[in-house]
Amino acid sequence: KRRVQLAMPAAALLVVATAAILPTGYFGPLSSRVRGLFLKHTRTGNPLVDSVAEHQPGSTMMYRQYLQNVYPLVPCGFALSLLRLTDANTFLLLYGAIAYFFASKMARLVILLGPPASAFGGVALGFGFDFLIVDALL
Repeated sequence: KRRVQLAMPAAALLVVATAAILPTGYFGPLSSRVRGLFLKHTRTGNPLVDSVAEHQPGSTMMYRQYLQNVYPLVPCGFALSLLRLTDANTFLLLYGAIAYFFASKMARLVILLGPPASAFGGVALGFGFDFLIVDALL
């Protein structure tokens, strides 16, 4: 309750400050590269940049190549994280979804998938270790 009491005036102050600064032209328009991440048909306008392979959308083959051994474990770890929603798993799910969104837009952003993919692989391996070894010993 205390957080809400503190967050509401801060949010209101932020809205008022943004509304005051916006007409001055302080915030410029988004660049075409940034717009290209969110809008499907936006291009930079430079044919050389648009044709570069790293600016093309990511593909399943690319994910398999870069994520290698952890690639088949990611869906299992993702599903297990969905089944046990904690603060940590919620963060991991959001991190993975956001990283996947950007990696699917531009090939060079596949590197963003490394940390969440390894974490999801660790969740899957940890569950397997608990299920097969720890439960068998008890």
